[in-house]
Amino acid sequence: MSPEQEEEDAACPVCGKTVGLDVMSCPYCGAEFEEEETAAVEIVDESESAECPVCGMMVSLSVSSCPNCGAEFEEEQVEEIIEVEEREVPEKVKTKRVEPREVAFGIPTSIVDFRVIGIALILVGILGAQVAAMIDWYWKWVPPIEDNLAMFVMLPVVVLIIGLLIFMLAKKALAAGGKVPGSAPGLSLSVFLFGIIALIVMLMWNPINSALESSKAGVAGGFLLIFVVGVLLVFMGMRSTSEKRSPA
Repeated sequence: MSPEQEEEDAACPVCGKTVGLDVMSCPYCGAEFEEEETAAVEIVDESESAECPVCGMMVSLSVSSCPNCGAEFEEEQVEEIIEVEEREVPEKVKTKRVEPREVAFGIPTSIVDFRVIGIALILVGILGAQVAAMIDWYWKWVPPIEDNLAMFVMLPVVVLIIGLLIFMLAKKALAAGGKVPGSAPGLSLSVFLFGIIALIVMLMWNPINSALESSKAGVAGGFLLIFVVGVLLVFMGMRSTSEKRSPA
């Protein structure tokens, strides 16, 4: 078809099909045109069409009803069709980046947390009671503490340094949005605090040794009391955290 012929084509105002400007009726739907209607027909733009939402046939956006199924369009429906045709593909939802301050609630992050103190006391109580109860066996193969105090002091120092390093690494990983076991920060702080308490016990070994010579059962009972206090502190810390999480 020549460009001159394309310019003489127009859209049928009823069915939207392309018809000639010189015809008096639509060869597709049979609609008859009056002279005024023929003069008012605009040259069709094939891109100004959309699918009928009822039957799926392509119809002109200028018509008010579908020539295939007879469905009538309201002005709002025509606007919706146009919006659907021009709608762009939505962008992918971006993953929210966890800010460093958004640390999981309830994870112990302070050495004064009841759970941290409680676990440290539990470790001290278990180890102290076990040593006190089996002190005769330990005296057979363990070097005298008073003659090797520096070596025994280094043991708790190493423990507290390890606990502190693990806590710092876990805190850094959480700040960067990484996955860290929920118990890692609290346990590492408990190990750090246990190292401090163990260091104090080592420095106070002379009075403790004298107490062991007087009453092993009494020293073991004292460490068991520390164990019980630690268990109570853990329960208190868990209860406090549970109350903070529950809605008011």
